Amino acid sequence: MSVPIFDAHCDTLTSILEKGGTLWDNPHQLDLMRLGAYSPAAQVFAVWGGRYEEKAALLRRTLEAAPDRLALCRGAGEIREAAKRQKIAVLLSVEGMEQLDCSIERLRPARERDGVCMVNLCWNSDNELCGAALGGGGGLSGKGRAFVREAQELGVVIDLSHASDAAFMDVLETAQKPVIASHSNARALCPWLRNLTDGQFLALVSRGGGAGLNLCPDFLAPEAGIEDAVRHAEHFLSLGGGKALFLGCDLDGIPAPPRGMAGVQDMGLLYEALLRRNYPESLVRDIFYNNLLEILERAI
Repeated sequence: MSVPIFDAHCDTLTSILEKGGTLWDNPHQLDLMRLGAYSPAAQVFAVWGGRYEEKAALLRRTLEAAPDRLALCRGAGEIREAAKRQKIAVLLSVEGMEQLDCSIERLRPARERDGVCMVNLCWNSDNELCGAALGGGGGLSGKGRAFVREAQELGVVIDLSHASDAAFMDVLETAQKPVIASHSNARALCPWLRNLTDGQFLALVSRGGGAGLNLCPDFLAPEAGIEDAVRHAEHFLSLGGGKALFLGCDLDGIPAPPRGMAGVQDMGLLYEALLRRNYPESLVRDIFYNNLLEILERAI
């Protein structure tokens, strides 16, 4: 069985710089060798925790060393072309715009040179653009509203996974294109502020966006296993998320995946668990690949 994968969020760049290894082969939760077992395969690598230039340079060096196997992609068309050529599609995001001084002027060259295609306005602390879910909870600032509009004009997708509830709604009022929550689960099943309310998920769906299923056990359930990830997927599907739910696994940004999984090599177990619930394989493939690709077509 050929399993596709398009994951909206991993923190592997940070793991490499802090703990060693390479993007091709490392002892962490994700590397390109294991990712390449899926077909087609696409991965968004997030820059988190600072050192933007070092992490972007690491990704560029990896791409330049393997042009026959990897492709830097800035949008859906390039991802489709990479799949045709049997290359892994590599994308870049910024998790917290404080890393680029909350500046559209710094985002512009990051988009042009490095291909940045997604940005979280904030991480876990408030910044000049907005309040964070685990911060003060404030909404979008005036600078934040201008940033959202200008970033979307650049073809950069706004990611609300770390935004406060107030900032979330402010962005939806401001945005002219679909937005996403790249790695957030259902608050109805796990009452964590980083998870989405049903109303938030429905708002994303109604605007052509969506949410990525996060494998962090803290966002799933106490002592979470694979079946808890399935429960969150089923909850979003029950809200009409058949074309809005995708993967946002947060690998290398979490202590460990759910019980029974060790890393990206085990994503087939989640695929099979969904099939065992009698979901058609076409729907499971949408969750694993097609939905995020189609959202990017609308949002970039």
